[in-house]
Amino acid sequence: GLVGLWFGSERIVESGKAIAKRFGVSQLLIGLTIVSIGTSLPEIMVTTFSGIRGTSDIAIGAMIGSCLTQITLILGVAGVIHRIKVRKKALHVDGTMLLIAILLFWIFLWTGYQLTPIEGALLIAIYGLYIWYTFKHDDLQKQAKDKGIHEPKGRSIWFRLFEIVGGIAVLIFAADLVLDNAMTIAAANGLSESFIGVMIVGTSTCLPELSTAIVGALKKAGGISIGTLIGSNITDPLLSLGIGSLFGGFTTDPALLRYDIPFWFAASCIALLVLHSDRLTLNKYDGGALIVLYGIFVMTKLFVF
Repeated sequence: GLVGLWFGSERIVESGKAIAKRFGVSQLLIGLTIVSIGTSLPEIMVTTFSGIRGTSDIAIGAMIGSCLTQITLILGVAGVIHRIKVRKKALHVDGTMLLIAILLFWIFLWTGYQLTPIEGALLIAIYGLYIWYTFKHDDLQKQAKDKGIHEPKGRSIWFRLFEIVGGIAVLIFAADLVLDNAMTIAAANGLSESFIGVMIVGTSTCLPELSTAIVGALKKAGGISIGTLIGSNITDPLLSLGIGSLFGGFTTDPALLRYDIPFWFAASCIALLVLHSDRLTLNKYDGGALIVLYGIFVMTKLFVF
């Protein structure tokens, strides 16, 4: 399963970079849209089937665990591997949207400890507006069009799109393989449903983001790494849970509202401040600090909450 995740994400990164050059679209935009949605498909599938089967704790816990892991552990690992640079405007706009997404998700759940189908549809609509705004205001895309910048001749755009679709298919299959076996191991050891949701399912479903971010860092495509992680943290609470809630809605454990979501919000604020403080870059020391932050969450989740 892990081998499949690595192979699939490598194909997505390579094709994403090629498409960015072909149309003059920034790597960050590719990461925020095509790649982040593609790597969020495991979360979308988990929440959709959870909505159908009525297993709310697994769906919400998995989404929170996945997003928190991405914004701390995975972003930290990417920073340790290679120094990552991010554009100021992108950090402000997309970082702000990340925090808004978490707050909206938290507020909707507080109203009766549930997420209704109507609220889910509203989250999906907000996500749609964000994607529209992102495409509309991609400055690098406008500059490339003005200068006539395109990808050098090589493989066709259809071949690149086929590679992305194939890479996403491999990611879904591989993530499902890892997820199924992780849940089997967890169940065999008598772990609770909420623990499985946050720590097992959440961590497993963010493995595509881990693979994509690491490959992006190794190939010095930092825009895709940052874009994928920030984009997934926007996609998951708005689109993934929005889709899942359409099948009858979700109820939630109050403990998730009192600890897990506030920790996720605080960790996201810290990650954005770290990116903003050091000349809009993430170095290995910043990455190490984010990894430690993830360790704090795991320890408190295991022994306190």
